[in-house]
Amino acid sequence: METINPRNSVIVFDLDDTLYAEYDYKVSGIRAVIRRVAELYPEFNAAALAQQIVADSKDWLDDLCRLCGFNDSEKQVLLWQYRLHQPDIKPYCSVSFLENLTRDFAATALISDGRSISQRLKLEALGLLPLFDDILISEAYRSEKPCDKRFVLLQNKYAADNRRFIYIGDNIKKDFVTPNQLGWLTIGLQASSRNIHRHSAADFPPEHQPHRWIGTLDELSGLIA
Repeated sequence: METINPRNSVIVFDLDDTLYAEYDYKVSGIRAVIRRVAELYPEFNAAALAQQIVADSKDWLDDLCRLCGFNDSEKQVLLWQYRLHQPDIKPYCSVSFLENLTRDFAATALISDGRSISQRLKLEALGLLPLFDDILISEAYRSEKPCDKRFVLLQNKYAADNRRFIYIGDNIKKDFVTPNQLGWLTIGLQASSRNIHRHSAADFPPEHQPHRWIGTLDELSGLIA
């Protein structure tokens, strides 16, 4: 793969499991919910509750509500507590590395699926909110990948100078198929064993595959002229 000339390129990132570990966000949210429950209900001890909740389980909130005797309405309140908590998460690589990496690009953007406020809270916690010229989150655009809506909007915004577009993601099921169709350069970050969504590349056809896989974001610096 030829090197990328940043001055005539727009670099676009996914967020979850691309710029940080989504599992860490889940653990952070569970801890925040448990801590809040213990603060508001003195009969519950945060440490005792935490010992009984399995973070790897998709049913952790149901388990917590069962332990505490909360009903479905109370469960929904706790779900929003999770979605709106201040995350304790770290980026895969330093903020200064990403700032230096993207400094010379024509524009830096993010296309991510999720809730607008939750995703921006993640970016704020990671120290990456100021990094992006454009932040396109699915809730705000009523469009989830692989729908092309946000990709086309971004492409039209910066297409006047015949710029090249690069998309960096991790989820082979949905991240690369649309930018591939649009002629973008796609780069896949190989999944770790802790990824929330893990898929085998062998299970998907060529149109879902990125043009190149990398093991860490640090490898991006070697692809830029």
